[in-house]
Parts: sequence; structure tokens; C-alpha cells
Amino acid sequence: MRSLLLPLSVLSAALMLSACATSSPPVIVQQQPLPAALAVPCPPPVAMSDNSADAALLTLKELYDQYGLCAGRLVELVNHLQEKR
Repeated sequence: MRSLLLPLSVLSAALMLSACATSSPPVIVQQQPLPAALAVPCPPPVAMSDNSADAALLTLKELYDQYGLCAGRLVELVNHLQEKR
């Protein structure tokens, strides 16, 4: 039994070591930086100047415009990141 166990253990060790020696090295991909237009943070929300209805309407319009810009940037960022895959 002993004479059969020694060659089998040497053979299994040799096969395990040779399997690790033939593996390919990992591929390292350089990531490109984000375009400058996508790296800009969204501006802070605008504040109302007074409590009138006109000021509320103008502030709401400016908030909608800001939301449109930020949402557009987010969609472009997601598309840019998905293109890299």
C-alpha cells in the first residue's frame, strides 16, 4: 500500500503545480477618464426670492430646467459607462 501511495501523491502534486504554471497572466485594462461634461456636478437647487406667486412660478421653472440638465447628464453618463462593457 505504501509503495502505491507515494507515487500517487507525487503525481498529484506535480499536476497541481504544473496547472498553476500554465495559467495566463491577468489582463489589466486602463480605464479612460470621464469626459469633462459628464464629470460636472449638478448645481444646487435655486431658492425663492420672496413668498409671492410669481417668485414661486419662476423658481419652479428654474428647478425644472435644472432637473432636465441633471437628468440628461445622468443618462449620458449611464450610456457612456455601458458602452465600455
